[in-house]
Amino acid sequence: MVITQQRPMGGSGTVAVDRAGMRRFAVPAGIGVAVALVDCIGAGIPSYWGDEAASVMSGQRSLPSLLQELSAVDAVHGLYYMLLHVWMWAFGTAEWATRALSAIAIGALAAGVMTLGSRWFDRRTGIIAGLLIAVIPRAGSLAIETRGYAITAAAVVWLAVLFAHLLRSGASRRRWMMFGLAAGVLAWFFLYLLLVPLALCGLLLLFPRLASPQMRRTDAAELRRLMAFAAGGALVGALPIITLAALQRNQVSFLAHRGYLSPKGVLITPWFSSLPVAVVLWALILIGAVAALRAAGQRTTALLALTWLVAPALTLIAVDALISPTYNPRYLAVSLGAVALLAARGFTGILGAVAKRRRGPVPVAGLLLTALVLGVTVPQYLHERTPYAKDGGADFRFAAEAIGQHAQAGDTVLFGEGPRPSRTARLTYRLYPQEFAGLRDPQLVTPYDQRAGLWDRLASVSTIAPQLHENTVWLLESKGASTASADLRALRSNGYVLSSTRLVHRITIYEYTKGAHHE
Repeated sequence: MVITQQRPMGGSGTVAVDRAGMRRFAVPAGIGVAVALVDCIGAGIPSYWGDEAASVMSGQRSLPSLLQELSAVDAVHGLYYMLLHVWMWAFGTAEWATRALSAIAIGALAAGVMTLGSRWFDRRTGIIAGLLIAVIPRAGSLAIETRGYAITAAAVVWLAVLFAHLLRSGASRRRWMMFGLAAGVLAWFFLYLLLVPLALCGLLLLFPRLASPQMRRTDAAELRRLMAFAAGGALVGALPIITLAALQRNQVSFLAHRGYLSPKGVLITPWFSSLPVAVVLWALILIGAVAALRAAGQRTTALLALTWLVAPALTLIAVDALISPTYNPRYLAVSLGAVALLAARGFTGILGAVAKRRRGPVPVAGLLLTALVLGVTVPQYLHERTPYAKDGGADFRFAAEAIGQHAQAGDTVLFGEGPRPSRTARLTYRLYPQEFAGLRDPQLVTPYDQRAGLWDRLASVSTIAPQLHENTVWLLESKGASTASADLRALRSNGYVLSSTRLVHRITIYEYTKGAHHE
């Protein structure tokens, strides 16, 4: 009889637990799906740009060719390129298809931020943080970009969720070591992901008293050992990619000439894109940090979130200043989760202060804050989804379409040297080959997938021009190309007359036809 009575109670209790678990899962999943769908809007509108060209071309290589490439360059993106290789095999190489992988990752980032915000602060803060991911400019931009930064940002936030769980549950050395190894392996998507788990472990290594009540049962020395195990596991897991990155460090020497390390490059560009967005969101972040530091039970999580926000930037700045050029605002995508969490805590902190003063609900204040955030972020969201939004005006697709519309089978197409490889007009040919079907390509010396480098090896226009006999030659020159004048002279001196000129946006297309005499 006792057993008979206990079964329904146990069963109903199990159902209740299952339903509660489903609700806990459903809300983050719903937010993640909603954010992914919102940020996926317009994914196919902007043309690919140079960094995306590196991704697409690397993903199109055979695996032996890709491994050859990674042995020489871009090892820090290797795992993403391999994933993209499989993704493109399944879904194709159009912009909307390859960028969908990033949009899904941004959805996972939003779900993770909501989960972590609920644990670190409260459920309302978590929900707002997840929704903020949809409009924070850097997250919206990465969602429609064929690069690995969106996946990196998502991996970081879920590592932080796991970190919070282990900290709360008082996990063993083995589990902390496994956490570290997982972080190290995920760093193969992008090396600087490692900065966040190392920073979080470092904070508690230095200040063990910040740990949760469960962890405080462990003495400070043991807690330090646990954090050391986690950090050591991360370094061990990432050792191969750290080694390759060190060997390929000259690849990022160009950062010394980009001027990224500036007030704008540190305070605006990494997450906010424009000054109005930066002013509003930095205000929310600072308010959120102060509110959390003052709130009972939130001091530790506030310090963890601030460490997550600040430590990667300070590390990259220090390495850039003291060792070698390293700093790039895009690398700070690893801190997107912290940006959303602290801004959301500022949002709820303001609402809480208003409610306390007025002693009641303040929906108007919430609407005004929401309108303010949307007012500064939506214009940037819309701009990111315009045709020339990438890299300040990338126009590879539109230049390729112009060739596809006007060139005839049997014509020759030539490409001038770009101001840098990632802006050379040659990328129109590799990104949109269907537009060049039937055209002669006499410049090609070594295809990119037969060499360790990222790009094709081409003969110069001046070298090829004397060998041309076709009636029509199309020449594509990128803005800022130093050889453009020499390329035009070479065609004129070999009997070609300029028939038309089309400026796309950054690329100029010259049509030359064989003349009876020199121009």
